[in-house]
Amino acid sequence: MRVTVDYRLSETDKARGRSQLLRADASVAEVDGLVLEAQFELPDGTGLVWLADDSPYDEGLHVYLLSPDGRILDALESTGVFSPGVLKVQATGETWVAFTFYLSDPVQRLEIAATAGWRRLPGGWRYKKLGRHRLSLHAQQEGAR
Repeated sequence: MRVTVDYRLSETDKARGRSQLLRADASVAEVDGLVLEAQFELPDGTGLVWLADDSPYDEGLHVYLLSPDGRILDALESTGVFSPGVLKVQATGETWVAFTFYLSDPVQRLEIAATAGWRRLPGGWRYKKLGRHRLSLHAQQEGAR
C-alpha cells in the first residue's frame, strides 16, 4: 500500500456533512465527510480514502474502499459524541493500516481482504451498507506488524 494524492474533495456541503470526491477531475462519488485526512492505493489499484467530519466536538471518521474506476466497494465509519478525533497512521502493509483516531482508543488495524465476506466490527464502528465486506477492523495486538 502506498500513499497517493489522486483524490480530492469538491463541493463540500457542511450542512449535510457530505462532499463530492474527485479523482483526476472526474467525479467519483458523493461521500460523508468534509476533510480528506488520508488516501492510499493498494497493489491492485483500489483506493482507500479517509475523511473526517471537521467537528471539534463530535468528530466522525469515514473510510471508503474504491475500485480502480471509482466505485465504492465498501465503507465503514465511527462517530463520537463529545469526542475530538485526530487521524494518526502508525504503520501500513500491503493490505492493512494501523491507526488511531480517538485519543482514548487503542491502535486499530484496518485490513482489506481480497474478497468480500461476513465480518463484524468492534463497538463504536459500523458498516455503511449491509452485506458482505472487504474491510475489517480490530484492535492491534502489542508489537504486531
